[in-house]
Amino acid sequence: MRRTLIAVAALVVLTTACAPKRVPHPPDASGFLDDYSLLRKGGPNEVQLVYRNPEVDWNAYDKILFEPVTLWRSGKKSLDPVPEEDLLRLVSSFETALRTRFGEEFRLVDTAGPGVMRIRLGITEARAADPVLDVLAARAGADARSRSAEPLHAEMRRFLERADIEGEVRDAQTGALLAQGVDRRRHDGTAPALNTWADVDRALDAWADRLCSRLEARTSGRQYRPQ
Repeated sequence: MRRTLIAVAALVVLTTACAPKRVPHPPDASGFLDDYSLLRKGGPNEVQLVYRNPEVDWNAYDKILFEPVTLWRSGKKSLDPVPEEDLLRLVSSFETALRTRFGEEFRLVDTAGPGVMRIRLGITEARAADPVLDVLAARAGADARSRSAEPLHAEMRRFLERADIEGEVRDAQTGALLAQGVDRRRHDGTAPALNTWADVDRALDAWADRLCSRLEARTSGRQYRPQ
């Protein structure tokens, strides 16, 4: 498995009418993002915490360099109660959902260039203060959605209830931060129950669709239409 850094950026697209209210650097932050102090609380249709660079010309972007999705944990044994194959399946399923949805509206590329956004997304259940961090990435060729009818392992369900999705979007050439954010599962009764892998896949598909739709709305000036 590869050790690549990643994180969330989906949050990139939402607007708010009120003045941004930044949140302090969370003491339990994973360290996936470079600067948590930029984040503000998201509005009703936004992710939990969000930052969007106000000077970005989103119409300049029509391609995505998408880094592999990863899972951050506090050492290899920190999630021992959760089957390792389930963690790998989760990461692979999330990457499948994102690549499928991104590919419908943007050209996916492997190198930096004009008009390219570099997107990093990750599932985090770690803290930067932990003495050991471990990054888990999907294995090449993994069949991410072959067990959709299976019930979730109880420890996997508990993990999903407390994990975050973090991400960032940068200009692939300059490295300039375009947007970043952190999303958490809502515990107000509005989040769908996660009892089977099919439930997880639907939740990941919906999250990927929300992110891509926001990016599409922002970058509509140079929207890519696959042939």
